[in-house]
Amino acid sequence: LKTYGLAEQLRQRRPIPADIDAAIIETARPWVEAFDGNSMVVLRRALEGFDVTPEFAKVKARVLYVICRTDKLFPPAIVPDVMHRMKAAGIDAQYFEIDSDLGHLASGPEADKWGPSLARFMAELTSKG
Repeated sequence: LKTYGLAEQLRQRRPIPADIDAAIIETARPWVEAFDGNSMVVLRRALEGFDVTPEFAKVKARVLYVICRTDKLFPPAIVPDVMHRMKAAGIDAQYFEIDSDLGHLASGPEADKWGPSLARFMAELTSKG
């Protein structure tokens, strides 16, 4: 959960490191009870080894690709290659980078930072019918 940016998110409300660690443990507890740790490892390996780029040619929808500048799971360094591959496959794609310290979890608590881009994207979709 720290990799996902939860510590940064909690730091905004809890300045004491021990409180942050306790909150992360509290958040993780339901995951621990619901999932076998081995299954999480297998899912992570599957995620890392699955390449969707050969399927890009099947995408017919316009794409708004949003990543946070501090995302450790999908770092902005991957964007140029992903955007190039989408364009090469004929995907009409736009990119927006969320300027946030909250990492992978930024899209929810920082919705105000990328919401206007989403609204414009959606307005363009509806205006084109």
